[in-house]
Amino acid sequence: MRKRHYLGAAAAVAALAAPTASAAGDPVAAVNADLAKLRADVATARAAIVPTAQKLAADAAGAKGSTRAQALAVVKPDLTQLRSEVMAARAQLKADRVQLKTDLAAAKGVKGARKQLRPAVKSTRAAVKADRTAIRNAMQQARQSLKELRASFHK
Repeated sequence: MRKRHYLGAAAAVAALAAPTASAAGDPVAAVNADLAKLRADVATARAAIVPTAQKLAADAAGAKGSTRAQALAVVKPDLTQLRSEVMAARAQLKADRVQLKTDLAAAKGVKGARKQLRPAVKSTRAAVKADRTAIRNAMQQARQSLKELRASFHK
């Protein structure tokens, strides 16, 4: 039984170390991989956060004529889900940025790396900016709907 565990652990370590070893040999490839992962994670965050924020805004708008307790029952699950998605995305993106920063520092010493990486960095910045703008707009819309919902209770 122990033998299987050791072999399984050794296989897992070897599988995880293989991409790292190839990326360590070429810092430019490592940075390109990090940029691709960052783009993918930001797109995933957008795909998760924007619909949830839109659902929250719609539920808040629909709960305007109800009592505070009814509105809370409708809005609270959406708000909880949105908060957890935002926190998970924030943690993932922070880890991606730390890894990218480390690999960029390693690629600094490679001759011609800056020229090779410039187009990838530029396209990643544009993609991340577009996704962040979409997330920001959806979050602002949700906040505004919640603010209007709270104001409807004071009338």
